[in-house]
Amino acid sequence: MAERVLGDDSTVTDLPWAAVFDPAANVRALGAVQSQGLRAATELVDRFVKLAGADGSNGADRDGDRTASANPPGESPSATPDVDRVVATWEALMRRLAATVTAAGPVAAGTGTLDLNASGATAAVQIENQGTGPACAEVWLHNGGATDHGDVVLRCSDLLTHTGDVITADAVQFDPQPVPMPARSSRGVLATVQLDADVRPGIYRGTILVNGHPDLWLPLVLTMQPIDR
Repeated sequence: MAERVLGDDSTVTDLPWAAVFDPAANVRALGAVQSQGLRAATELVDRFVKLAGADGSNGADRDGDRTASANPPGESPSATPDVDRVVATWEALMRRLAATVTAAGPVAAGTGTLDLNASGATAAVQIENQGTGPACAEVWLHNGGATDHGDVVLRCSDLLTHTGDVITADAVQFDPQPVPMPARSSRGVLATVQLDADVRPGIYRGTILVNGHPDLWLPLVLTMQPIDR
């Protein structure tokens, strides 16, 4: 059978299969989809607002004195039905956007979550690894309120074992960093611990902190398994 040749026809042969199994690429892709969806929803609502404003102006010109007489002096005209439809459309879009975040099902084991509108710690981020190289886990940030938290920066302490072995804080990286957190949004962040040949087997524990949110923290537990020989 003849070997298939890669082409530029957007067929399955063009897929970068290595990226499918890259957790960092998957998290970045999910965050990009969420951001694009929010931008598209905002643009759509802006169009509705402009249309509603144009219709309101035309209606005022057509009604003339009849509109003025319907409202006593000093009282502003009542809101038009177009504005109500815009608000209802915005609420529906937000519900759909929230549904896309939760439709993926329950959070996978070992994944941590941070609610920017709450305080305290949740379940620990669990990472298991054997050998050297990057060890990864997901951290999810949630902002269910109406406040825009801007760019959020995550930090991590040193990871320690009960015997005093240390993985320094600079070995822990977050992607993306910083994390934009507008109102009513959720973002997945990849936490990666770079392990070199000097890291001995054991259970290493540290704490993930959120810059500007002193009441939030998240335990990070890395289990380094011995290499089978």
